[in-house]
Amino acid sequence: MFWDSPYKWREAQLSLDYHLHRYAGRRWDLRALADAVSQKIIALDPVMDALCAQTCPGCKDPCCGKATVRYDFRDLVFLHFNGKGLPVGQLETGDGRACSCLGENGCGVDRLLRPFMCTWYLCPGQMAVVRREKSWREYGVPERLREIQKDRKELENGFLALVGPY
Repeated sequence: MFWDSPYKWREAQLSLDYHLHRYAGRRWDLRALADAVSQKIIALDPVMDALCAQTCPGCKDPCCGKATVRYDFRDLVFLHFNGKGLPVGQLETGDGRACSCLGENGCGVDRLLRPFMCTWYLCPGQMAVVRREKSWREYGVPERLREIQKDRKELENGFLALVGPY
């Protein structure tokens, strides 16, 4: 399911490309929704980077060092509508290994191209900071993340309705 081989990854991308081109005349509302999601993620990026800079360097058990992170179907639909590029393959994580994109200065993947889980998940330490510090509460990080989740779900549902039977 996770398109873990190069062949499966390529087949998934080709299939999505086929459907996007086949229904090119009927997808502009979905492209606009993907653009809106992109803008929300871009606006959130410096805030998330600041939150990570505050919490991750001193963390004894970093999420990126152990989490199994994969692109899911919703990620792929968003990336195809977004048109900003596609990852060359599924991330290599899990089995106690650190994410293959984790570098000395954090994630090496642009936030728009990451699996959304990497932006959405706030560890207990980050949630404590968000709850404790007024500036983080005022920015509404959890609310903004939920809004992006809702829009991504709408994009997925719209794509499925587009390619499904009439």
